[in-house]
Amino acid sequence: MKVFHYRQTLENHLQQATKPIGFVPTMGALHEGHVSLVAQAAALSNEVVVSIFVNPRQFNNVDDLFKYPRQLVQDLKILENSGATSVFIPNSDQIYASEAQIQLDLGNLNGVFEGEFRPGHFQGVADVVHSFFSIVKPNHVFFGLKDLQQCMVIEKLIATHFPSIIQHNCPTLRETSGLAKSSRNQRLSKEGLVQAATIYRELTRIANSGPEIGLEIQDSMRLLLGEGIETEYLALLNLPSFEQSTQRNPHARQALVFAGYLEGVRLIDNLLLPVAE
Repeated sequence: MKVFHYRQTLENHLQQATKPIGFVPTMGALHEGHVSLVAQAAALSNEVVVSIFVNPRQFNNVDDLFKYPRQLVQDLKILENSGATSVFIPNSDQIYASEAQIQLDLGNLNGVFEGEFRPGHFQGVADVVHSFFSIVKPNHVFFGLKDLQQCMVIEKLIATHFPSIIQHNCPTLRETSGLAKSSRNQRLSKEGLVQAATIYRELTRIANSGPEIGLEIQDSMRLLLGEGIETEYLALLNLPSFEQSTQRNPHARQALVFAGYLEGVRLIDNLLLPVAE
């Protein structure tokens, strides 16, 4: 495994690499979810590039950027036997040659759910991923479905600017409690980790509650608040439009989505609902 800090040296290396190239972008603080993405990349690629870059453009909250966990030495140890062949650890100057933003029509995605509660977030995601794709020139890219709305944004970015790239949206890895694995979980207390597992249990309960789920969502929000979890949103939506729905449709692509705060930590999760044959 080789480590690169400069764009040019990575590009020179990748020009000589055996295709296909797989790419896994991360912000570090790696966990088993990231490792699973790297393993899936290794299964389809001869060269597997993992980036570690805490992107300032996608944080609308400066305090959240400051508190984001950074553990580079541990991250590199985790990646040593993961299937990664190259690790790219740039600074902002290597990623952003100018202040210009990528032009991308996100439609409804930019104004609802994460787009509403984190203004500017998806523009920051589009900017950094566009830069990484331009540098790495991957054949395959791998993203976790825990960030469901982000996956939809990347699909639009690829369709608009990189149509030859194949995107793989990979299932969310969870703790035995059901809690979605996340770098932010490190900031929770032991009690908080137990409380946070309520999120997935409630998503599962709502999914199994029947077609009329509006009242079930309200009940879940009250239950979560009793566990110390303040809900930002909890909703049923249609995919890929992210339009909110009030009724379960077993013949349509739908998902339950959640975002909220526990112990000052913002947590997100979602549950893709099965589509009838």
